[in-house]
Amino acid sequence: MVRCKDIAAMVGVSRQAVTAVLNNSRPNCVSKEKRAEILRVAAEHNYCPDHAAIALKTGKSNLIGIVMPPWDNPYIAELCMGIQRCLASHGFTPFFTIDNYENPVPGNLEQLLSLHVAGVITVAASILPDDIGLPVVSYYYDDPRFDSVCPNFREDSRLIIEHLAACGHTKIGYLGQLEDSRVPHLISEAEDRKLEFPERWRIDCRDMDYAALFDRLLERNGANDLPTALIVHNDNAALQVMRRIRERNFRIPEDISIIGHDDISYCGNALPALTSVSFGSPDANAEVMVGLLTEQIASLGRPRKKILLNSRLIRRESVLDLGRKNT
Repeated sequence: MVRCKDIAAMVGVSRQAVTAVLNNSRPNCVSKEKRAEILRVAAEHNYCPDHAAIALKTGKSNLIGIVMPPWDNPYIAELCMGIQRCLASHGFTPFFTIDNYENPVPGNLEQLLSLHVAGVITVAASILPDDIGLPVVSYYYDDPRFDSVCPNFREDSRLIIEHLAACGHTKIGYLGQLEDSRVPHLISEAEDRKLEFPERWRIDCRDMDYAALFDRLLERNGANDLPTALIVHNDNAALQVMRRIRERNFRIPEDISIIGHDDISYCGNALPALTSVSFGSPDANAEVMVGLLTEQIASLGRPRKKILLNSRLIRRESVLDLGRKNT
């Protein structure tokens, strides 16, 4: 790997001059011709700055820590790609680490902070200390200590229950994480509309075996005591549940309607196409988070900001209109 001193020897200038040009801290410390030659040689040899060394020397870093769940959810994968692109446009480099749902960032939090990252974007803000002393953007969960970018769970729930009620569904179930922030809102919306949404039709996802959620619903209630519509906590889970429903000889949406969350790209290609709640494209949401983080970096100590993402229900084929069915 080429280093600053190697580039300096090739170009015939000091290492300090190369460092100043590449860091853009003193771009005019050499002639325009030498500056162009330094940049050309660095590009030809794929120069990569030693972020750890820079951070140790200056106490500053262009690294941003990104703590996200495993990328088995396509939405998270697309979101991380969007974050990487947005950070690059602002001159920052992401350092990704994984929240594995049970033990967030196992052994890596100290390592992450030891890199002197300039800020953090995370779905696991609760693991961060109060005195972290860094700009932080909490995604999905509204941690009151940090800037947050969250779905509008109340609006999500209103859109879902309103749509199901308009389609004549009065028996509704939920498959997913029962501690999810939208569940209380779903319960409240269902109660307001006098819809059945009992505990026996709410199945908790304990081990990420999404397809088994429908099996557990069947085991608990039997084939003759099932809801006509199921809300699933994300599209990745919903697609697996849909497969299992068909394997158990139920039809979608004739026997059971399905609604997911995230509106991933696969929704439109599913059979039937999956109705889902969208709260914005991954790229757009990445821009929101990176924007908040760069604001904090430029203005430390500014008041906390909370942004609620806009919810839209994308109606497709997986929800049956019972009124039309009976006419």
